[in-house]
Amino acid sequence: MTQWASHYLEIPEAIRSNDALQTQIADIIPGRPIYGKRVEGGDREQNTREILIDFFDCKIEYQEAYERVLQELPRRESPHSHDNNTFSSDWNEALIRMQAVRFYNHGAFLQLKELGYSECYIPHSPHENRGSECTRKLAGDTWEIDPLLNRLKERYDNENYDTPVTIPSRPNCTHTPIPPDMAEDD
Repeated sequence: MTQWASHYLEIPEAIRSNDALQTQIADIIPGRPIYGKRVEGGDREQNTREILIDFFDCKIEYQEAYERVLQELPRRESPHSHDNNTFSSDWNEALIRMQAVRFYNHGAFLQLKELGYSECYIPHSPHENRGSECTRKLAGDTWEIDPLLNRLKERYDNENYDTPVTIPSRPNCTHTPIPPDMAEDD
């Protein structure tokens, strides 16, 4: 049973196994903005939030979340529908992956702090981009939680992407924090 996800694909199992973490995440999602061209216009941001709430309530898995994005946030209804960089072939998966890792990590940082940890370990992910900043600078080491959490909030709540590296650092980031005493399992 996975209490803590060591990469993004383990998030569903971790939230099913860790009620306190699931509650922590559920409390975060409603009050946080979700920025980006993919969610601009109409009810796109709120629809994304509702999909994420269902995901973190364990009502849906990744695949259904991806499909719901395509149904509830159709590209043709976006003011940026003409932009192939915004709407790449896997834009729906990238949106869910980014926001799932963002909200999971936010909740995990807070939950680790509630458990008395001041540090976390960021394991390497089997799906990581070896050249990415988060892999090169953070993965495989132990870090203070507060700076990582503050950077995450600054990036994703305030749209300030000029902060030092945190996780997630980019749309395809797969890194998640775990308790530092689990580091030997990495």
